[in-house]
Amino acid sequence: MDFYLSRMRWLLTLAGGVAVVALAACGGGDDRTPTPSPSPTATPTARPGVTPGPGVSDTEIRLGMTNDLAGEGGTPYAAVTASVQAYIAQVNQELGGVCDRDLVVIAADDSYTPEIALRETQRLVEKEDVLAIIGAQNTDVHLAVAPYLNDPDGDEDTGDGVPDLFLSTGWSGWGIVDSFPWSIGFIPDYASDGEIIGKYIEERLPEKKIGLLYENSNFGRDYRAALERVFVGDEVLVASVAYDVEQGGDEAEPTPVDGDPTPTPAVRPLLQELIDAGAEVVVLGTTPAVSAEVFKIANAGDLISQFILSYVNTPSTLAAEIGGGTQADSLLEGFEQLSGSVVSKYMLNLVEDEGSPELIEHQRIMETYDGPPVTTLSIYGQALAETVVETLSRACDQLDREGVLQAAESLSGFQPSVLLPGIEVNLSSEDHRAIEAMQPVMIEADGSLTEIGEPISAEGR
Repeated sequence: MDFYLSRMRWLLTLAGGVAVVALAACGGGDDRTPTPSPSPTATPTARPGVTPGPGVSDTEIRLGMTNDLAGEGGTPYAAVTASVQAYIAQVNQELGGVCDRDLVVIAADDSYTPEIALRETQRLVEKEDVLAIIGAQNTDVHLAVAPYLNDPDGDEDTGDGVPDLFLSTGWSGWGIVDSFPWSIGFIPDYASDGEIIGKYIEERLPEKKIGLLYENSNFGRDYRAALERVFVGDEVLVASVAYDVEQGGDEAEPTPVDGDPTPTPAVRPLLQELIDAGAEVVVLGTTPAVSAEVFKIANAGDLISQFILSYVNTPSTLAAEIGGGTQADSLLEGFEQLSGSVVSKYMLNLVEDEGSPELIEHQRIMETYDGPPVTTLSIYGQALAETVVETLSRACDQLDREGVLQAAESLSGFQPSVLLPGIEVNLSSEDHRAIEAMQPVMIEADGSLTEIGEPISAEGR
């Protein structure tokens, strides 16, 4: 009975996270001292003879950010912008800003559509005169915007670009520096996640036959390409099966990713194709709606012994999809079907890390500076904002667009306070993928996550 009650309390906590409602991230008394947020590096205001760039005055630095602020695109991602703004307000109030200036994030509503995102980005750059754009979301949406930021006047000379920093979209193409010299990804790109999955299989599941089910989009094709690189020349990857979808407007919570499919494809014949090819382990380069159908079918017939999931399949979200809701009983049903599956993570977790100094401090910032309820989205927003602040702090002696880009490319070994130990931001002029390491975890029947070994890195691929 004690075990059952404990598990139910655990699941009720998870239910709050899935529903994207306020979830207490602290607990256990007043004897815990919050860990302060990373302080930006102190640097002189400006180098003699250097003219500050657009968006920079003696008192402030202006940045732009577009997002689905009113939720008309069907997403909950306004919370990311609200979290960024709360963290920036804390930096201004408690740390004196950056480069002796206040930071200002001007947010514009893009309704999660390419046309509006481009129009609003142009307005931020040309009318609001921002120094840089931060935190853009969704591959399809940003593919309409990035060419403008990398070549604003369209003359094929990218020397006048606008820093397009820390994208909340995992398409690996943003890492092609020759194509997008001013764009820098933030969340782990899907190709890195695929490479990490491949390395995990090599280490933990040698000799197993591997099958891949993937969405036929930039998202899913990144997983296929990564696994094909890892297993090149081997007979390990026995089948890769794709399905076509119509891209919807709602991405998979909690970290911004690409569109969830609408409608869900017929999964049974796809899974059967992998089984017929001899797959013993199935990698899912799929979003939660499709992944949930896979588990329902596979578990009903005991068809596959091991699944490894794209990180867009947040365990609590996927459990709710499988179980049919966010009530404790529904989540429990979902987690029982997920038990033994493997996924990767890179941020602190609202349940496993509850009461940590970092999450206590995160909650304090959100509550003090009008941030959103504490969820995985707010944690992500702070990680993004901390990286923006660190970048600007390194550009104080050259506060123009080129200086900001070079400062971002100088980040090495930087760890936002809300990332997992061993997960760092590493960039260079040749590498525009910020986070390329993940921590594999096994999903347990009670919803807890068990870390498997150390974080695995895809850097240098």
